[in-house]
Amino acid sequence: MSVNSARVSRGRIAGACLTAVAAALVAVAQVSVIARAADGPKSAEELARRYVEAFNKKDTAALSKLRYPTTVKSELQDFIDQMSTAELESGTKYTSFEVKPIEPDKDKPAMGPDGKFYKPNLKPTNVVKVTAKTENGSSSSSFPVGQKDGIFYLLSVVPADGPQPEFKFGWQRFSAPAASWSVLMPNEPEPGRAALELEGGKDALKDPDAYGVVKNTADIKTYQHFFLCGEEGKRQHDEGNKEIYRATCTTYEPETLKKWFADPKKTLDEQVDYRVRNEGELVARKEIELSGAPGRAFEIRGKDGSVSIARVYWVKDALYELTVESKKDKPDRAAAEKFLSSLEVK
Repeated sequence: MSVNSARVSRGRIAGACLTAVAAALVAVAQVSVIARAADGPKSAEELARRYVEAFNKKDTAALSKLRYPTTVKSELQDFIDQMSTAELESGTKYTSFEVKPIEPDKDKPAMGPDGKFYKPNLKPTNVVKVTAKTENGSSSSSFPVGQKDGIFYLLSVVPADGPQPEFKFGWQRFSAPAASWSVLMPNEPEPGRAALELEGGKDALKDPDAYGVVKNTADIKTYQHFFLCGEEGKRQHDEGNKEIYRATCTTYEPETLKKWFADPKKTLDEQVDYRVRNEGELVARKEIELSGAPGRAFEIRGKDGSVSIARVYWVKDALYELTVESKKDKPDRAAAEKFLSSLEVK
């Protein structure tokens, strides 16, 4: 037998083995579904009741039996499961539930926070909302459920069929929709232009709130837009990504500006102090300027060993924050400087 034919034979054997493994996984999933059919929930209400009971008892085995099985790897579902586990371990106790009909088109692919598109692993029939009473009021979670052969299941999200939206890697100058400022970033901000247009239509990027936005409508009325990405050549949620680049612009209502933020230098110092209190130990701090506008450069070492290298500026009644959060042993300071020194405000 020649070397080439030997390679082909090994490839065929490996392919046959993978096919056998895949068939075995499908068979296990089918057996699992059949086994559940005998005592599975016969309505969405019964499923919700069982979910609340199992969750409050921290019965992970019972919770697992309520989920429709899948063998497809899903980063978004992993994230959802992590959030559910954290909620479970925090001692949350659900006190009530509500079953609602599914909204139109909820079975179609939708964009996740990672800019990738996902779909439910079974056609959803209802949404279950569970509520827990807390010291500060209440909290709630919602999840889709579906029906298969008369049995109702919790659904998982799996990657949508077909190619995912294009994402542009590499250093590029970014300007937010309808904004008067720009900054250099190592990749385009998440979730990416193509994903936003696929989700919201061709005019999606004309919306100032197309990316991240947080509104505060309490006494201190603010409007914060934020944009972030991973280190050059990597998505934010990639397993190998160890740095996050974040650019934020916060604006204020006139009455808020006058009452709370009339002194720019005081505001900058308070912002640095706030970051230190919430993130860790202050390593360095100094006063800087951007075309005459006051600013602060500072560095914080987090309790987990991460390092945040940041600059904040007060320009034309707006607060700009640029931060590189690194979990590397040695942060990429050259890349950080390239980003931190690139802010331009018209």
